[in-house]
Amino acid sequence: MRRKKDAEREEEERRKEEAAREQKAREEQAANEEFEKWKSHIVVDTEGTLEDTEKQTQGLLVDFVEYIKKHKCVALEDLAAEFNLRTQECINRVMELEQMGRISGVMDDRGKFIYISPEEMKAVADYIKRLGRVSIAHLASKSNEFIDLEPKILETDIISCAEEVGEPSKIDSVARPIPVA
Repeated sequence: MRRKKDAEREEEERRKEEAAREQKAREEQAANEEFEKWKSHIVVDTEGTLEDTEKQTQGLLVDFVEYIKKHKCVALEDLAAEFNLRTQECINRVMELEQMGRISGVMDDRGKFIYISPEEMKAVADYIKRLGRVSIAHLASKSNEFIDLEPKILETDIISCAEEVGEPSKIDSVARPIPVA
């Protein structure tokens, strides 16, 4: 009876193992079919190298910084949409750029970043040094005198406009940002 029970138990275990193998084979077959179905929808347009992506990333970083400097007051959602980023990624990138010293500014509670140029930062510092103690409320009320929130035309914009007109020789060697009306 013991041999018979052991044989039945072994037979039961073999059936379970066989059923598990069949189930696993069916699942793999279904996964392969699903992969083949989606495989036809995936298209690789171009291939690149790491060097190309590094150059492209560096170019995007420069464009990102230029966009912020040009617009002065940027809604972070708009900035994220402009560069095909999620808003949180955009916020993180702005904070990293601030820590690196590439840009300086203030992020407000409404989701805007206000770029403050080094000249504007120096004007604020000179004002504080001149008056001594200054309350935050007083400094906030006077900040419009120091910080211009109007979008700027950058030197690169001036050069590209002059080249489009065909007069690159008439570009001022010391191009300064000009407020856009």
